[in-house]
Parts: sequence; structure tokens; C-alpha cells
Amino acid sequence: MPRIRTTDPGHNCSELQERAALKRAGLAGAIADALRERGVQEPTASLAAELGVRAFYHAFDEWADPANQQTFTELARHALAELRAATAALG
Repeated sequence: MPRIRTTDPGHNCSELQERAALKRAGLAGAIADALRERGVQEPTASLAAELGVRAFYHAFDEWADPANQQTFTELARHALAELRAATAALG
């Protein structure tokens, strides 16, 4: 049976936020490493990894919303398109 973790309402959530940030950073690092192993140069590998992780989490949050009617794939593609447009706007 899976363990359910409850939090004390008075407990500071900074520890959980820090853990989540470390997980995201670890995932981005693993993706960047995989891209470099496939010949992608820096800073492209790290930037692509960070943007990919950001798009994944954004799409997942939307997908988990009970009101959502789109597939995860649709949401992920949309999130990536938004990030592409935002980076293009930087010049």
C-alpha cells in the first residue's frame, strides 16, 4: 500500500519546494547530458533541457486539471510552441 504523506498546516513547505527544485534540476541535467552525448553543443544542450523540463511541467499541470479535455501530447506541443515563440521574441 502506498504511503500518503500529510503535512502539518503550520509546517513551512520550503523543504518540499527545495526538493521539487532539486528534482527539476536533476531532470534537466540528465537531459542535457543525454543531448551532449548525442553531439549537441553547449549552451544549446542545457537550454534545450531547461526548456523541455519547463514545458513538461507546464503541460503536466494542465493535463492534471480535471477540466482539461486535451491529451498530454497536445498540451506538451502547445507548451513547447509557446516557449519557442517567447525565445524568438527575445531576438
